[in-house]
Formats: sequence, structure tokens, C-alpha cells
Amino acid sequence: MFLKLTWFAGKRMLRGYIGLVFLMLLPLAIITVNGFAMGDMVVDDSGRRGMDVIAVGIVIGFQLVGGFYTMEYMKEDLFTNFRWRMQSLPLKLHVYAYSILTASTLFSAINGFVIVLFTHWVYGVEWGNIGWVVLVLILVSLISQMVFLTAVLGFRKYRFAELTGYAYVFIFMILAGYFFVPIPDAAIFDVINKYLNPLALGETAIVNVMMGEDISEAVWSAGLLLLGSVIIGLIAMLIGRRRLV
Repeated sequence: MFLKLTWFAGKRMLRGYIGLVFLMLLPLAIITVNGFAMGDMVVDDSGRRGMDVIAVGIVIGFQLVGGFYTMEYMKEDLFTNFRWRMQSLPLKLHVYAYSILTASTLFSAINGFVIVLFTHWVYGVEWGNIGWVVLVLILVSLISQMVFLTAVLGFRKYRFAELTGYAYVFIFMILAGYFFVPIPDAAIFDVINKYLNPLALGETAIVNVMMGEDISEAVWSAGLLLLGSVIIGLIAMLIGRRRLV
């Protein structure tokens, strides 16, 4: 039943052309424009080209945005007038919620993987171990879906859940240096980026393997992403017990 529900949710997402444009074509456009603008000059201490820097950052960044899929489908199916139809079916609502979470995680990661392949074949971006890249994409996508799931379960007003989602995306992007907003030179921000920011953790995990640098730090970053997903998932489970009944 769970696999069928996950497959059903995935097919619904494939029919959402606006979402496909936003998660695939928009990142590709940003990578293309900014990558060519920066050119092949070395732009960081690791010796990465401008295209490499932009591609990694954008692919990871859009995994955060993918959490809106979980939030939107949860709202439409379980927190509107459509809920009574779901309750009339021979299935448990929490199982259906997990299927949405799983489909959203995979859908977002697969979109990212397609961009990874495109940038490798067309722009020559050397991603290193592709299997590792896929794993990191799934982990960043998973923790993002968990955050959005917790938000939509925790707030009875959907607007507050949406604001939480936007805050999650933009705050961590700003802290990771994506919007060129000057960040104060304070130790707290370094700690957040090293241990809590999924965007910075995902980028560290990919870049370190990509450049053959500190592999242990890459594994550590991936482990923190998994640990964060488990912790947030437990919180969502506790909240969901009250709402998914």
C-alpha cells in the first residue's frame, strides 16, 4: 500500500509542470547565465571554476525549496475539505503522509540529479563520485522535506507554515553566502554553517569529495544531515499524532 501511494504521489508531481519548471529549468537557467558570466577563472581556494561553484551551489540550494511539495500536498489532501474523502478510504492518514514525504524527497533529488548529469555532460562540471552526489542530494532533500512537514503539521494556519518554509530557505541561503549579504564575523554563524545549515553541509559533503580533500569532513557533514532528518522526523511524528487522526 505504501509503495502504491508513493507512486501515485510521484505521478501527481510529474503532472505539475510549473513545479518541474521551477525545480529543473530555472536552476539550469541560473547555472548557465551565472556560470558563463564567471567563466573558467579560478574563483575559490579549492581551484574550482566559476561554473563548478555555481552548479554545486544551485543544485544543493534548490533541494531546500523542494520542501514546498510536501507542504502543499499535505495541505491539499489532509487539511482541507478533501480530508473527509481520505478518511473514508481504507488507509491510515499517517501512512499517506509518509508516502507524500517519500515521493517529494525522491522527486526533488531526482530533479537535482538530472541537473548534475546535464552540467557534467554539457558544461564539463566534474562532480566526482556521482553515487555520493546522489546520496547527498537525497539527504538534503530529506531534511528539507522534514522541516516543511513539521511546519505544516505544527501550524493550524497554513500561512504560518508557509512563512516558516520561506524563512528556512532564505535564512540558510543567506548564512551560506548565496545572496552576497554581509554576515557579521561572529563564531555563532560559523557554528551554524558547520553543524546546522543543510545547505552548507550538503555543499561541504559534495565539494570535499569532488576535490579529493578532507573526506572525513564530507562523511561527517552527510552524517549530520541524516541525524538532523531523524531528529526533525521524530518531532514531526509527535506532532502528527495529534493532527493525523
